[in-house]
Amino acid sequence: MNTRLSPPTEELAIRILAAVPYKDRIPAGRLTPRLGITRGSVRGLPELHLYLAPDTRTLPGMNLERLADWIEQVIRDPELAGAVRAAARTAGSHVDGCMQVYELVGLRLDQAREATGRHEANAPIREES
Repeated sequence: MNTRLSPPTEELAIRILAAVPYKDRIPAGRLTPRLGITRGSVRGLPELHLYLAPDTRTLPGMNLERLADWIEQVIRDPELAGAVRAAARTAGSHVDGCMQVYELVGLRLDQAREATGRHEANAPIREES
């Protein structure tokens, strides 16, 4: 995937790295053979990235178009939302779409960490001196 996203502002980067309020979570599920769908929710882009991580035993159960709407309305990142929509529309399958979105979200998280000085996944946001 060769998608470019412009670097986020520091304000957007903080939203990208933060958990959303409880009421703004997005429903998600995991499809497991024999067990069906296990329901849950996602509270932010870092959690979404973990949720979409490739797994040979389960498949993410999430509507990628609805995910793009959530990214645009809740995270307020229209550029990432547009890239997710494009990936969902051009993917050959749901699995391919999930893989492309996983890469996009990973890229955006890396950009946000760079913008805020958080180079490790759980590092606190740096304070300006």
